[in-house]
Amino acid sequence: MTRQSITRRFYHITVGSLLVASSMSLSCRPRSDATSSASDLDGTWTSTCRSRTDQLGTAYFEKNTLVFVGSNMTSSLRSYADAECQKELNDKPILSSVSSFTVGDFVQGAGGAKKFNRQTIRLSMTLTTDAWVTLYNGTSKSPPVCGGGFVKNQPKELTAESCASTDSLRTEFAMEYDIYKVADKILYFGFMGTKGSNSDGRAESSRPTALDPAYFTKS
Repeated sequence: MTRQSITRRFYHITVGSLLVASSMSLSCRPRSDATSSASDLDGTWTSTCRSRTDQLGTAYFEKNTLVFVGSNMTSSLRSYADAECQKELNDKPILSSVSSFTVGDFVQGAGGAKKFNRQTIRLSMTLTTDAWVTLYNGTSKSPPVCGGGFVKNQPKELTAESCASTDSLRTEFAMEYDIYKVADKILYFGFMGTKGSNSDGRAESSRPTALDPAYFTKS
């Protein structure tokens, strides 16, 4: 068993079975010259049921919900065993996030999309099996995740400061340079390239310009 990776785009995460919308209040904001929020994003957005494959080669499905209030975004993602997203899985870690975001001007060549900069402020992880607890608390072959100390079915709050610079979860707290577009109550984000590509969203210079075909509809 190996630890599954967590993508920098937390709202397209591949490790969790549920992201519970958090009510944590935030006073921190990512630095940007863009406006702090967008009225066209306010509200609840739900994705279609999408096929996924984890690092162990196991296929599953997920349905994601985003909630925007002012300049804060929460993510709520559930994993399922079926293509209709009816049979929820309960053997994956549960993650919740709160992010702060800003929006900016239209991006040239991006089909009417605007800049979308987001930064995760806090993560909360709940491990639901003994095997995950053992793995994330560290083994002889791998160090503990963000200091370890996980207890089964109990959420652990994580911050950038609690994770070592070499920890894979630390990248979740980095600024992400994305794009978004809202059209007829449909929400699109940018199509992120692989790490190190010119569209991986890790810097202004690598902000994507193509829209991801995956989309969210407003509730």
